[in-house]
Amino acid sequence: MPRNRPAGRVAVFFTGGTLGMRGRPGEGDVAPAGAFDQLMAALAPSIPGVRLTPVAWADVPSSNMTPERMFALGRDVQSMLAEDDVCGAVVAHGTDVMEETAYMLDLTVDSDKPVVVTGSMRSLDELGYDGLRNLYCAVLACLECPPGAGVVVLMSDRLYAASEVAKTHSMAIDAFDAPGLGPLGSVAGEVLHLSRWPARQKVLKTSAIEPNVDLISLCPGMDGRFIACARENGAKGLVVEGFGAGNVPPAVADALEPLLAEGLPVVLTSRCIQGGVWPIYGYHGGAGELARKGIILGGALPGNKARIKLMVALGLTRELAAIRSLFP
Repeated sequence: MPRNRPAGRVAVFFTGGTLGMRGRPGEGDVAPAGAFDQLMAALAPSIPGVRLTPVAWADVPSSNMTPERMFALGRDVQSMLAEDDVCGAVVAHGTDVMEETAYMLDLTVDSDKPVVVTGSMRSLDELGYDGLRNLYCAVLACLECPPGAGVVVLMSDRLYAASEVAKTHSMAIDAFDAPGLGPLGSVAGEVLHLSRWPARQKVLKTSAIEPNVDLISLCPGMDGRFIACARENGAKGLVVEGFGAGNVPPAVADALEPLLAEGLPVVLTSRCIQGGVWPIYGYHGGAGELARKGIILGGALPGNKARIKLMVALGLTRELAAIRSLFP
């Protein structure tokens, strides 16, 4: 196995997901199967010279992962990476919310050692199971990624930045992409070829997050009832996923004004998969007008990742100006 650094220990955190599921007899569906030991036994002989440290962290579908669990996972990953002979960590995870967990780790794990998140689209007993190959390539990426790489996602022989990756297909084997940007590199056989490497975002060193942050995705003709509901139920922050370059219906703009006047952090994103938010339009509900009234522009971040970032930012500070500075 080619390597850019001497082999040490690679910690493999198992959190669950399709990678460890198998079919339920007579039911026609799949469920967690307690297969981590089986997977590790199959993986170890494929990677001579590398010591694998298994961590059976959980065995849950990724739809059961919460931001609090994601943050706790990051704390445990960081503790493992602090051990001198550990050269990186692999996190085996379900694919449904993989991009959110990867982004949470990228924001909060303070280490120059690589963290590679992976999983599978097919279950253990399904024809064409991809989990073992993805685990193997994730370990390879731990050995090949440059120091300071941050958190990446490895699926179907392609490597993606945590801040850029998205699950773009619900069922396909190549379900992940970074729309408009593409992968950082790919694996051919046993060699990882890197084509680009973005600078890692700033790690936010916080001991807690604020989970009480709502995300409201807008549709044509919506009024402000969900905005009001978030306010009345004590949301500490809000992310609004608007249209185009970040524009919202007039009734939504009206409902946002009390929140902005009170200093509640509200982040504006776009439902478009590329381009992000721009303060171009100055009409009532336009992103330009909302920016003048105090809304935080989320840049190219999609709503789900802006929500994760706002949770982390609120764990770090409650100062609106400081929170604003953390967003593009």
